Amino acid sequence: PRYIVQPLGTALREIPTRTSFLASSRRRRGNKGPCGAEMVARQATNLRERGWSVIQEPVLNDALLADANLELQSRLTMLLAEIEAAGCEPTNQQYRFKEIVHRQRNRWDLQIPAEDKTWKSICSAALAALTPIISEAQGHDVTGKNQSRTPIISEAQGHDVTGIEAIQLGALVSRPGARVQRFHCDATHAMFSQAKADPSHRIYSAFLPLVDIHQDGDGTEFWAAPKLEESTRALARHFMSEPEASPLQTDQIAAPACPAGGIVVFDYRTIHRGLENPTDGGRERPIAYVTLATGGARDSYNFPETSIATTDPAVIRQFPEFSELKGIGRAQDALEYYTEIEGESVFDI
Repeated sequence: PRYIVQPLGTALREIPTRTSFLASSRRRRGNKGPCGAEMVARQATNLRERGWSVIQEPVLNDALLADANLELQSRLTMLLAEIEAAGCEPTNQQYRFKEIVHRQRNRWDLQIPAEDKTWKSICSAALAALTPIISEAQGHDVTGKNQSRTPIISEAQGHDVTGIEAIQLGALVSRPGARVQRFHCDATHAMFSQAKADPSHRIYSAFLPLVDIHQDGDGTEFWAAPKLEESTRALARHFMSEPEASPLQTDQIAAPACPAGGIVVFDYRTIHRGLENPTDGGRERPIAYVTLATGGARDSYNFPETSIATTDPAVIRQFPEFSELKGIGRAQDALEYYTEIEGESVFDI
């Protein structure tokens, strides 16, 4: 595709200017901050009972959206050029680096440095909006079993004592031709076990679309399970072994709309998938995200520690092409790949 093979300098020159982005905005957005009490209660109930919720009121203003869009386009173009220079095919190989993971053809997951000013502002807005919601969803049990939370310290430190941490900044980009993903959960087997043992042990993804996402469009689709702690087991049974014994109901599948600058937040244990970005009529679909954790939870699975620059060229050449990945349990590009759970048994959770 033209946007992959063109020289880096050409790609950067074709990125829209910040002024043109602002001029194309249809409405005024602002940093609204935390929701009112009634809204917090409703969002917290959604997050706790179905595993996801949407804040429709944008928390990012137009200027921040413009900066994030342009910065993300520039960063992705730069990383794809580095990958190609390292001997890897940017669109057809399934590669995993510290900076970027090609999760599916034309679907990328990027880590953004913690010191990035634009994403720090995005993170602050997400934390301001989601801290009361997550606290309410967990019954204020967010600090973990071994952390002190006395009333005096809570009053003195305010939000600093909530135990809600931003552990990762990133972005998701899909381009025309990205197929629908298989349903999956982001939580590992170990995290399901830890979350079951400790109510404070949670990880949440906060997706902040940089463009408007329409219902049943090219956003994220969720499948609510009756019991969040058993979502992956239910998913495995539904597709792989015992569909009649699965508690999952197809009327609980939803792909919500979200305006640019709003927030789609979901528990790492929630069943979800990225929807198709059609070859005909598709678009570049950028989403900023902030990964939030409570109770000391951490994600060490979704990105490796090796960077593009330090990976052995021989290893890079061995990354498989998506066309080679067929069959259950191997290819994210194949609809037969239903789940990412670990352990000897798919029901051992």
